[in-house]
Amino acid sequence: MKEIKNAMPVINTLLTPNDKLLFNLFYLIAESPSAFWATDNTSYLIGQTNEKLPMWVWLNESVSKESYAEIETVLLERLKRNPQLKLTADAKRVKAFLQSFSSKHGFHFKPQVPMIVYSCNKVTNSKKADGHMIFSTQEHRQTLADFITGMVDDLEHRPMRDGEAEGFANDVAGSQNMYLWEDNGTVTSMAMIVHRTNEFARINTVYTDKKQRGKGYAGMLVGKVTQKLLDENLLPMLYTEKDNVCSNATYKRIGYHSCGELTTFLFG
Repeated sequence: MKEIKNAMPVINTLLTPNDKLLFNLFYLIAESPSAFWATDNTSYLIGQTNEKLPMWVWLNESVSKESYAEIETVLLERLKRNPQLKLTADAKRVKAFLQSFSSKHGFHFKPQVPMIVYSCNKVTNSKKADGHMIFSTQEHRQTLADFITGMVDDLEHRPMRDGEAEGFANDVAGSQNMYLWEDNGTVTSMAMIVHRTNEFARINTVYTDKKQRGKGYAGMLVGKVTQKLLDENLLPMLYTEKDNVCSNATYKRIGYHSCGELTTFLFG
């Protein structure tokens, strides 16, 4: 096992073009000065922004017993730092290891709903909606706070903590990466470009006001943002939960196609 500081050469060498999409979070992790990395330079790469955030684990199709032992050592050490650790990986490649690890060390784990990873080479949205795309401004702070509150309720089924929604709104209002859809003076949807590399751009924070759903607003907005990124010669990509039927249908209609699935496993 080798702990490394600069993961970019390993990412570029080990990962296939499709794996670079699946594990796009590696690029964001690589920008953090507190990031933890471990690899054998052959069959696995582990990255974690900090001990509180999920550990991302890429595995090659073939991993030696020695390398599995190294991964086991890393996982034990990271679990000591955070017993509620989350691990994100390709379930087909990691599940046998996790079952063995659990049996050997007594840690229980359970999978969350898989994430589908999408990318888009061409916008083909056939569903049209009235309105147009705009940048967010400081005047949209309350709308953004309301949207993120609704989004967290939809995805996590919890209320926002004190100041959480306002903090989000203050951070993104006026950002050149936060886009809104406006129809006849009403802001209906939001979508955000959250990260760019030299090749890829990741979209998330896609949400439509509950009163405005079913009108195609989110599809139009994400389609416009996607086309903007394509015009910048970047490959747009995003993650969405497999059981989110509406979102998956919307992204496919826009022109996104699945690159594969990843699953987050919870320990505890």
